[in-house]
Amino acid sequence: MSKCTICNSRKAKRKCKAEDSFICSLCCGETRKIEKCDGCLFYKESLSRRNYRNAPYFPVKQMAHDFNFQDNANVIESTICQFDTKVGRIIDDNIVLRLTELLLDKYHFNDKEIKFVNELEERGFNLIDGVIQQEMSNLPPEDLSRIIGAIYRSIARHTTGKREYIEFIHEHVGVRVGKGIRAIPDFMSRR
Repeated sequence: MSKCTICNSRKAKRKCKAEDSFICSLCCGETRKIEKCDGCLFYKESLSRRNYRNAPYFPVKQMAHDFNFQDNANVIESTICQFDTKVGRIIDDNIVLRLTELLLDKYHFNDKEIKFVNELEERGFNLIDGVIQQEMSNLPPEDLSRIIGAIYRSIARHTTGKREYIEFIHEHVGVRVGKGIRAIPDFMSRR
């Protein structure tokens, strides 16, 4: 294996699009810039380096004892169910996790511009964000970001990347039909 063409000391394991040669992973990480690396498999923007698990959140016990927090979390989760239903129930928990990251980008990290990977992400975010703005505008921003953080942690805890979390909220929270109205499938048959 050849040496990195940038530092000329470590093994070159990555084909660099910008250098048109092989470089080491350390130089790859230290020299990345959107202008020259956009589209590269190894390029990730600084946003992806955010540790969303460290975002503030309400612990499970606090959520369990505060009906206001639960109601607000239900607004977000029922809108996620609504989005999933609108797109034919094709999304998985990784997409839902990404949508909560985008919400944290806006409401915790205060990003003015949200960057979407695809149109599906943009549609999901806009639907959830619109409902948040309509129904949760009186909620203090730190409470909103903590509720989103609690949802994020719940998704991460309850999924293997398939649809475990989203199926759970479909069953227990239901699809948002309108302000304060949710449709829970087979609710009457559970009695």
